[in-house]
Amino acid sequence: MDLKEIRQLIRFLSGTDVSEIEITEEGKTVRINRAPAGSTVSTVYGPTPTQQQATYVQSAPAEPAAVEAAVATATSEVKIDGITINSPMVGTIYLAASPESPHFVAVGDIVKKGQVVCIVEAMKLMNEIESEVSGRVVSVLKDNASPVEYGEPLFQLEEV
Repeated sequence: MDLKEIRQLIRFLSGTDVSEIEITEEGKTVRINRAPAGSTVSTVYGPTPTQQQATYVQSAPAEPAAVEAAVATATSEVKIDGITINSPMVGTIYLAASPESPHFVAVGDIVKKGQVVCIVEAMKLMNEIESEVSGRVVSVLKDNASPVEYGEPLFQLEEV
């Protein structure tokens, strides 16, 4: 759900008696609680609890402008320092060639330009993802067999 859809939802709810709504889409949850004037509304944005990422919580007055400001703050991208290897497509990431095989790379490994670091399955096709840079793996940002989006960071590297 993008910012425009959230704003439309807030405007729509302001003309109804609905006091709370929660929508989960693509692993992210948006919950809007609307209270009487003078109260506060808690808006929660973030991934599902099974994903190991931050959950954003913002309290604001029950005015659409304040809620939209909370939306803008919560939806800004998380900055990752260093070099990242991003997913070139939407699909499912596999960190090893098969369940019995060791992972292509692990934290601390030196990766060379052109080295296969993972596989992204898209439409039943297995696509080997190669590193475009050389460096040491600082962190693996996705779990094996988890969904990935286009441009989503998969690995964090540091220069060596």
